[in-house]
Amino acid sequence: MKYRFIPAFVMLLAGLITCVLGLVQKWPVQTNLIALAIVLVVFYIIGQIAGQVVGHVQSERKAMEELEKKKKEAEEARQKAEEEERERLERETKIAEENERRRKIAESRYERSQGGGVADDYDDSFDEDAFDEDGNYIGD
Repeated sequence: MKYRFIPAFVMLLAGLITCVLGLVQKWPVQTNLIALAIVLVVFYIIGQIAGQVVGHVQSERKAMEELEKKKKEAEEARQKAEEEERERLERETKIAEENERRRKIAESRYERSQGGGVADDYDDSFDEDAFDEDGNYIGD
């Protein structure tokens, strides 16, 4: 409760002004005391209201700052997720390109081994088990 001294400060400042005004105007003591009592009560209530308003405004400001912080964190998380997704797609694209390149190599080797009976130094026949059900090359 940082603002608990606001009502007392407002009340005492108004009381000081009332006392000085009573002395300058040369009011009788009884009139000055009655005026001082009324001023103290009224300005204590005004100080209470001012303290509540200041506290409310400060709590709203903190809530807004926290909301902005959460929005910023959410935006950063979204950007990070997008970047990770982009990197994942790039990796998958590279893998798919490499699989396609290997599949073409395997097909060309198979065609060479099947075509024309040309004797090669090695028998590298096409291995259907080297591909998965999606047609991706998984190795010999």
